[in-house]
This record gives sequence, C-alpha cells and structure tokens, in this order.
Amino acid sequence: MGKILAFYGPSASGKSEIQKELSHNGFRKIITATTRPPRPNEEDGVHYIFMDAAQFDQQVQANAFIEWTQYNGHFYGTLKSSIEHILNQDETAHIVLDLAGVLSLKKLYKDIVAVYVGANLETIARRLEMRGGSAEEIGKRVKKAAEVELSSEYIQHADVIVWNHDGVDFNDTMKSVNALIGTN
Repeated sequence: MGKILAFYGPSASGKSEIQKELSHNGFRKIITATTRPPRPNEEDGVHYIFMDAAQFDQQVQANAFIEWTQYNGHFYGTLKSSIEHILNQDETAHIVLDLAGVLSLKKLYKDIVAVYVGANLETIARRLEMRGGSAEEIGKRVKKAAEVELSSEYIQHADVIVWNHDGVDFNDTMKSVNALIGTN
C-alpha cells in the first residue's frame, strides 16, 4: 500500500517548497484539477489537470472528486482516481490541500498522513511581501493565518507538525519530512 503526505498550513509557510524538494527527490506529486487557465510554463498533467468549467462540472456530477472548492473564481479539486492510483502502488506521494481537503482525504482513506506546515506571522508576512501582491491581499492572508491557521483548533488535525519559519534551517525541515517517509 502507498502512503500520501497531505500538507496544509498558512500561505507562505513553505508547503510548496517542501513539495518541490520531495518531487526533486523522486517522490510523486498528486496532480489536482482546476478550471484556472494555465500560467506560462505550466503543463497540463504536470502542474494541474486543466479543465474548462463544463468538464469540471461533469466530474463533480459523476462524483469523481474527493473534494473540490472555488477560489478566486476558479474551481480546484482532487480526483479520486489520482489518490487511489497512489494508494494501490507501493509509493509515497504528496499533495498540498486546505484543511477541509485534508479532512476529506482522511475520512475516506487510512494511509493519509496530515502534515501541518507552520511558520510564525513575521515569516509569513515577509514571504508574502517578497512574492508581491497588493498590501490588501497580503493583509488578508496574514490576518487569516493569525486568526485561523495558527490556532490550535486548526493545527490539532495534523498527524505531524513541521515548523518552517525564518531561523529554521530548511534542511532540518526536510529531515523532519524525510523521517515521515523513511528516508534520510
């Protein structure tokens, strides 16, 4: 049986960086679906499974998604077939979801490890500023982190907690993640 590491946590906590490192080391990223148009250099089936709204709705009606959500006017979802393919292999894979998505996965499958990736507010704010974006959008994300995503009620759903704020060596963060997988 395979195992899936389902990462969740605040924006700019480092989930995507961890995911990139795992992919670089040969672990499979679970590709999610979206109605968002591809950005430059994004490939269908590599970064996302790109669908138009009608295709996405057809998959929703066919109950093909474990979870789906709307964000910034576009739909995002995790296909059951993507998860079940991994769980039927002897592989470890990874996915980044919001908490609702992680909880949906854990409700349906036993081989899911919920990994909370956290960082302090100062780190989150600095990283968001480095990414760019409006002050209003950065403020909303920092506020959400402060009020929700750093709360014990949010974190308590994790099987494992990994901190990735400034001052923590990213190699140490990856050692914690690799320990979950059973690699060094």
